[in-house]
Formats: sequence, structure tokens, C-alpha cells
Amino acid sequence: MSVVTEPAALESSYVPYTGTAFQYAEYNFDNNSNSALELARSQWPNYDDQHYLKGCKWSPDGTCLLTVVRGAGMHVMELPSDLYTGETILTSRPITGLVPAVSVPEGGLIYDYCWYPGMNSANPATCCWVSSGHGGPIHLWDAFTGDLRCTYRGYNAVDEVEPAMSVTFSADGQNIFCGYKKNVKIFATGRPGRDYVEYPVAHQVSCLVASQAQPGVVAIGTVKNTIELVSQSDGTFRHLCKLSGHKGGVTSMVFSLDGFRLYSGARKDKEIICWDLRRSSLIPLNSVCRISRQSYAN
Repeated sequence: MSVVTEPAALESSYVPYTGTAFQYAEYNFDNNSNSALELARSQWPNYDDQHYLKGCKWSPDGTCLLTVVRGAGMHVMELPSDLYTGETILTSRPITGLVPAVSVPEGGLIYDYCWYPGMNSANPATCCWVSSGHGGPIHLWDAFTGDLRCTYRGYNAVDEVEPAMSVTFSADGQNIFCGYKKNVKIFATGRPGRDYVEYPVAHQVSCLVASQAQPGVVAIGTVKNTIELVSQSDGTFRHLCKLSGHKGGVTSMVFSLDGFRLYSGARKDKEIICWDLRRSSLIPLNSVCRISRQSYAN
């Protein structure tokens, strides 16, 4: 498989209570008009409204999707090759039924998961992802076989295994950042087990994201509506700034490709905030761009 980036205009959605399906659509916004074309679909049996799609993530090489289905584990879906080889997609193209290439019956509730950033289907050694779930350690899964490669175990103050609420790889894939109730633990990817470095936080970590443009820079979102930017190198942390402005706990974040901006969303908040990270070491509220979700949808 060739290495490509995921189609920027493709999005995913799910339909709960009707068998849980997700689809891929191509959008054309020319002349203020839009059109959608369903290209592929996969769905799971829906027993008592319990099986529903919790999310899906593109692989870094753009050839497949990683999905989490409540009560049905994790699944890797390989996309039809014409969706990422640059061939023209015709409106008469039949809808492709997607079948999981790999399924992992991960037990319990899955909190977070993340692809290895250097994943390349041409190199099986790089095809893996990490996941964190209720009551267990962090798992590193093989995307070709579905086997468990290794585990990373974080412990609390009474030496009990503590589940991570969020996980993400560093930009180079050498480290795994894991968010806990009172700290962020950093594991060396090549050193599974219980060896880690801790960075204390004031509130429980709800989400994490690493900057691809600025290696070592990580944004830490908390349940108390704050975001902290830190820089990590060789186990040493440096606090960069703290961002406040959301009405609820931060649920999602993403850096822009150039690393100059951070987009964040939160619970019970109708706005997506775009933070300009070039302003100063501590970004005041009047330096951010607020995007209303309602106006953005229109």
C-alpha cells in the first residue's frame, strides 16, 4: 500500500439505535452549495441499543480506520484502494461494504485510543495503536494480527494499577503520554512495564494532544475547563502557559499543521476556541478566536 494522507474532506458519522453505521462522504462547497456521496458503510448488530460507534480515527498513512464500538471491541477497517490512490470517484460508484480486517475484543469501557504516528502499511512493525480502558493498563495492539504486543502500567499512590483517561503518542512516536487523575505519566514506547516519568497536574486530565510541528510540546486538557501547554525533553518538563476560557471540561483538542494554533472543544460549550499560540507565553482571553458551533455548521 502506498503512503498517503487521509482525504481532508472525508468525515465520519454514526447512526445509533439502527444497527450502528458509519459512512464516508465527499463534500463539494463550490458556489456555496454542497453535495454528499456515500462511498462505504459498515454496521454492527444492535442488541438492546447497546452497540454504538464511539468514534473512528484515520491511520497516519490514510489506508484504514480504527473504530471503537461499545460492547463490540475495536476494529480496523481497510478502505477500498480507489479511495486513497487518487482515482476519480464516480457518482455511480456502488456503496462498498466494509468488513473488519482485524477485531480486538477489548473488555470493558475504552477511554481513549491512538494510532502510532509513524504507521505505514508497508512496514508491519509500525502498524499498531494504544488503548486505555476501565480497570486495566495501557495496551499496545498489533494492527495486522490483532495481538497484544505489550502493556504499560501506571500506578497510584497505593501501588494499584490505575487506568489512563487519555493517551497520545509524541510526534516522533518515542513516548506515550497518558493522562490520569493527578498527573501525566510518560512511558518510553520501547520500554513496556511500569517505568515512567510523572508530571503533576491540578485536575484530572480529560484529553491530550501532541504537536506534530513542535516536537515535545503537549497540550493537557482537564475536567476543570483549563488547558496547560508543556514542553517535554529527556524526562524534563517545562510549563509554557495555561489557557482558560471554556465553560466545561475540555473534551477534544487538535493542533494546526504549522503548530501555531490550538483548537479545543468542551462539554456544555457551544463554541470551539482557536488559540493563537504566537501571542505570548500566557494567552489572554481577548487574543483567541471563538467559533460558534451553530454558525460553523451553517
